[in-house]
Amino acid sequence: MQNVSQMSFAKKISYFAILTAITVVLQFVGGSIHLGPVNVNLTLIPLVLCGMILGVKYSTGLGAIIGVVFLIQGISGLEPFTGALFYASPVVLSLVCVLKTTFAGAVGAVVYKALYNKNKYLATFCSAGAVPVVNTGVFILGMFFLKTPLYDYLASAGLDVSGMNPLYVILVIIVTYNFFIEFAVNLLLAPAVYKVITIIDKNR
Repeated sequence: MQNVSQMSFAKKISYFAILTAITVVLQFVGGSIHLGPVNVNLTLIPLVLCGMILGVKYSTGLGAIIGVVFLIQGISGLEPFTGALFYASPVVLSLVCVLKTTFAGAVGAVVYKALYNKNKYLATFCSAGAVPVVNTGVFILGMFFLKTPLYDYLASAGLDVSGMNPLYVILVIIVTYNFFIEFAVNLLLAPAVYKVITIIDKNR
């Protein structure tokens, strides 16, 4: 946000702590909301807010936290699809989980800052749209480094991929479906995010 440098360190930490707590709650709530083969990822909304309110450094940190929490959910079995991919290639999947939301948080903040002086409403929508794009883009790149075959792992996550290329299943069916859900949710909630930012600006 444009005036982030004027915010006290204590206030920044307070905002960051609140957004982190919201993120963790949404991470587990989202795990129980399913649309087809994927969970609805609600954690990108506070990640967008973090970039707008606190800037790149904090949104990058929150993105890393989201990635770690998501990875823990996968390893523990709370998120079967991520868990299946983790056991297929632990190192690659761990890096993908952390890096995709870390980069998404950083890019979202940079986009907002770049457009803020031109049009704050446009900046909000572009930032909200950039976060899921980067999040999905890094995930797709990471999938090309996974070990194959993945049939057994995907089957253990409850997906019938018999006779299909598992990479095709991941990239085309699951990722594409999940991306459009995340993108739509972010854009639909962008006006509400804009309202929150406006209120915070007035109370500075």
